[in-house]
Amino acid sequence: MKKETVIVTLYPGCISFEVALAADLLSAKYQILNATPDGRDLTDSTGLALKAQLSYAEVNLENCRAVLVPGGNPDSLIQNKEIDRILVEANGAGLLIGGICAGPSVLGKAGILIGRKIAHGYGKEQLDDLKDIFQGVILTDEMFVVDGNVITAKPDAHIDFAVEIGCRLDVVNASKSNRLKEYYRGTLGRKIRPLALALLKNKKGQMLLQKAYDSLKKETFYRPLGGGIEFHESGKTAVEREINEELGLKVSVHNLVETFENIFIHEGQPGHEIVMLFKTEFKDAKDYDRVEVNIFESGKIIGNAVWRTVQEIRTEGAKLYPTGIERYG
Repeated sequence: MKKETVIVTLYPGCISFEVALAADLLSAKYQILNATPDGRDLTDSTGLALKAQLSYAEVNLENCRAVLVPGGNPDSLIQNKEIDRILVEANGAGLLIGGICAGPSVLGKAGILIGRKIAHGYGKEQLDDLKDIFQGVILTDEMFVVDGNVITAKPDAHIDFAVEIGCRLDVVNASKSNRLKEYYRGTLGRKIRPLALALLKNKKGQMLLQKAYDSLKKETFYRPLGGGIEFHESGKTAVEREINEELGLKVSVHNLVETFENIFIHEGQPGHEIVMLFKTEFKDAKDYDRVEVNIFESGKIIGNAVWRTVQEIRTEGAKLYPTGIERYG
């Protein structure tokens, strides 16, 4: 059976490394095809020679799953109608479209970003020059943004960009995506991670917890919902964002309950966390009536959140982490 394809739209002077990791991950399942304006090999921004498999005019999206556009200086594409055709057809077919750094301007030129929220690698003066291309587009300062079938990113978010694309196209296990990002950053098992978690309790005194399993320890365990605190983000904001991203639900975050240090081994890998636990409430009281809630990562269900008391966890023979949180159950 013929492999599905991923099209990488290269152009003279593009910055190939910005899409290289995405292509590497996707190559495990898909045929990666480099398309250039005229079908000829070209050089990227470093002078590295890039081999072309086809021209833009030869791109057929019938068996395609994604189109990727790297950054660089895409001025040579301003009058190119074939790149517009590729992106318009890809968007109409609901294919995944990725643009990084200056790549989103190519998407904007094709007219597929109107009404969409994007990340980009441009400064204010550059955006002034590109105002026609980005008319009707919601520009953000976020590192990377997923809006429907379009993923955009700043250049320094090329790892997040690649892993997110890998998750969406089923070559990366979404539940392990954060660890994969740390691996490519060279920090896996070698850094202290700041976390913000939510102490969410219902009228029965049960906490809403993520249920997980360590296959090496043969151990079922629970932990509060939440996640990593991003740079220049408060712990409270991190809880609000993570609950919305993971559950699709809105919360009000109140006082800091306690801070824990959590040193552990999970699936054979060492971890070290500083955990901030915040008293949290659902904004919609109906959310307390949910028996279970699906947890999402990169559009995939990676687990379930369930209501449990400390005693129910003990009766089950499971663990509650981080150690010490049981006194708030």
